[in-house]
Amino acid sequence: MRFGICARFQHVAALQAYPFDYLEEAVQRFLVPEQPEEDFEDLLREARRLPVPIEAANSLLPARLALVETPTQSIDRPRIQRYMQTTLQRAEQAGIRLLVFGSGGARHCPPDYALKDAVQQIGEHLATWSEWAKQHGIEIVLEPLQYAETNTLNTVAEGGELVASIEHSGARLLADTYHMAANKEDPESLFTWGSLLSHVHVAELEDRAAPGHHGDDFRPYFSALQRAGYDQRISIECKWQDLSQEVPTAIAILREHWATSTTLSH
Repeated sequence: MRFGICARFQHVAALQAYPFDYLEEAVQRFLVPEQPEEDFEDLLREARRLPVPIEAANSLLPARLALVETPTQSIDRPRIQRYMQTTLQRAEQAGIRLLVFGSGGARHCPPDYALKDAVQQIGEHLATWSEWAKQHGIEIVLEPLQYAETNTLNTVAEGGELVASIEHSGARLLADTYHMAANKEDPESLFTWGSLLSHVHVAELEDRAAPGHHGDDFRPYFSALQRAGYDQRISIECKWQDLSQEVPTAIAILREHWATSTTLSH
């Protein structure tokens, strides 16, 4: 298992130690898909000085880039295509292998529209992007989000059902234990949908804190992942207060919970 953190690469560059295996950046601030190539090149040159690789990126789409077309809401298909193709080109250039599709605002279903039709449209976008992503050696993972953040695809089961319907495209699933806990979703969902998982996010439920603040136990989630055969990446996506102080403890806790979760009974 490989453990990483979600953070700005500029903040990570200032660390004295790197107990994690990789960094997860953000599409909008690192790949800057709607800014000139020179802006991205400057960021990439700086990021390449890091002693750890940037292997993933989240925050795929800005909220204003709507994906659900309705009689009262239009979408800008040419802009979406430009945005995604630029993102994929720059992600490949940066060595990123995985893009996280959360983007709750962009995939919001307007109140005057059928949810099932919105989900179908989101699936069509995801399938198209995933086909493009294959050409760049990249996976796009759908992230179910808590009910407070969006009104589409909130649970691992809902995300899994959509991904399963378009799995031929190369689309994959993400599970975030913070969103699962906020939704009171059973950790066993990870076992049920484990064959579709390519990425995992974790944080403590209270304050979305780094592991170690409030004593959250991640072993029920990790046990389900292990029984499902998951062995890829787990990123801490939290609200860091003091990166240099929190990272060593947070990573150590995750490694310990992963190592000891096999002892849980079911």
